Amino acid sequence: MKPAAISRRTGGFTLFEMIVVVAIFVLLAGGIFATVSAAVRASATLSEENLNSQRVNTFVSLLRRTFHNLPSTALVSGGVRSDGGKSIPEIVLREAPGVFAWGHGGGAASMVLLSAKPRLGGGKEFSLLSLPSTLGDNDLRNAIERGNWLRLLPDLREARWRFYNDSTQEWVEEWEEGAERPQLVELSFELLGEEIPRTYVFWLPPVKEPQQATNAPSGTPPQPDENPPGP
Repeated sequence: MKPAAISRRTGGFTLFEMIVVVAIFVLLAGGIFATVSAAVRASATLSEENLNSQRVNTFVSLLRRTFHNLPSTALVSGGVRSDGGKSIPEIVLREAPGVFAWGHGGGAASMVLLSAKPRLGGGKEFSLLSLPSTLGDNDLRNAIERGNWLRLLPDLREARWRFYNDSTQEWVEEWEEGAERPQLVELSFELLGEEIPRTYVFWLPPVKEPQQATNAPSGTPPQPDENPPGP
């Protein structure tokens, strides 16, 4: 009887042993899930950072190339525009056909607005609007409010333009329309989730006045005689 009893006792797992096995399996599965979840989150964060870096680099390269190649007729102004109690950092390029051109007829526009517009859900985004310069004040306000803005750089917390005044040797936050073109333009902005602002300085080519001819003869040339002498 004793060998038979021992055989029945060792022929399967007890309830306690099954509970221990299940507990070990749950712990292992939880550890694997936590490791995989952390790896997925880290990969998603890295991908988002790379995407933001690519967006910023592309945006800054576009600005640098545009400012560097401004035509001599281009006028620059900007600062902060007030719209319904909201402050919108903005820079305006006039008489510069072809800059930031996109779509059909973009090259015919002679006024371009680059604004850090508020967006739904908070934050700002750099957007671009191309307009003709023949609009009146009311039409211009309607076009700015309802125009087809092109999004360039989203997910901003704050932005600021500054302009270098060469006569006073200082940076100013407003540049009046019609003033002489600044030599340097500074852009500072912070992305959502960042604490340190990014600052970029862009060089603008000076406007060259047409040179006067230096070899032109002075005075009035002598007039020929009405009755030249005969042979």
